[in-house]
Amino acid sequence: MPWNDTRPWIKDPATRFRSRPDPGVLARLADAHCHPTDDDAFEADALRGLATGVMCAMSSSLTNQEQNKRVFEADPDKVVPFFGLHPWFCHAIAFCPPDSLPSKEQHYAALFPDSASTSTPHPALSALLPSLPNPVSIDTFLSSLRADLLAHPTSHVGEIGLDRAFRIPNPPEISADKRNPKHSELATPLEHQLRIVEAQVDLAIELGRSISLHSVRAPQETVEMLKKFKETKGDGWARIHVCLHSFGGSAESAKQIQRAHANAFFSFATIISGRSPHFHKLLRAIEPDRLLVESDFSDTREIDNQIWEVFEEIQVALDWTADKAVEQLEANWKRFSTPLEDRPQPKKTQRQKKAEKKKDLYVSEDETDGAT
Repeated sequence: MPWNDTRPWIKDPATRFRSRPDPGVLARLADAHCHPTDDDAFEADALRGLATGVMCAMSSSLTNQEQNKRVFEADPDKVVPFFGLHPWFCHAIAFCPPDSLPSKEQHYAALFPDSASTSTPHPALSALLPSLPNPVSIDTFLSSLRADLLAHPTSHVGEIGLDRAFRIPNPPEISADKRNPKHSELATPLEHQLRIVEAQVDLAIELGRSISLHSVRAPQETVEMLKKFKETKGDGWARIHVCLHSFGGSAESAKQIQRAHANAFFSFATIISGRSPHFHKLLRAIEPDRLLVESDFSDTREIDNQIWEVFEEIQVALDWTADKAVEQLEANWKRFSTPLEDRPQPKKTQRQKKAEKKKDLYVSEDETDGAT
């Protein structure tokens, strides 16, 4: 998951930035999506030394939720922890109670069938099976996720989502041979990913937490999933915020999502989105009050530079001054992260006001009739 920034100009600030990173500006910005839990050289002092004002630290695997708590404890005023299961690691989840879990062999044989015969496991499974984690009940995972969210009142849900490109990595004894690929042929079925996303979304709605959403090579599936949530989850879905992080869809698909979902935000990192020749066009397709910045980085020491880089790209793409950009981005982050109970209620329309007056009139007449 950690990104290695190999762009040739990256180590030369003179060519990398249009102006030197300003600590005062960075202090007002929020990194909406980063991965210090995957920083092998993580040091609390490095995190506390960053100028960036807020870091949204993502959990991803079943094992690094605990590490995210330690990242939060390093600087509770700076770190906003996100707890959740990334699609790259959701293959261990079994949809059955803890007391009736299948064996490891049974779980993965059912999850990864042979395309030629669904009654037999995929041929690649036998080599990977020893390195795969034991199955975990969805109930066990959700119970732990709930506990983490409740224990951290400022926390949110992430990184969760859909990924049609990812393949389960080969174990070291296989990938060490340069003749073998780094990843196997095994891909977690999208139906399995969708069930796990929805379970986590339901918990986010229940607790009033925002969501950081991953989507890779699944644009239509993501649109359909969001549509389903809007149709089936009622006001609960409308009252939480969802951030499509490092959004890789087209400008038109971004506009489509914004028209359909008033609760959708978009965050961008130059390390991901900046590689596209259409990056500036995509930025211009995002409504100004839905835009967030991110690093999507694990190297804690590099986060300030990554945030400054995308901050400058936004100024160029949208023709914003630095003052305009920081004011807008700061306000957007505050709106995205405001707890459910603290959000101002939307203003009532004239139709709603008239309906309430009519309802009050009926109640008054009923009370009078009851008194006599």
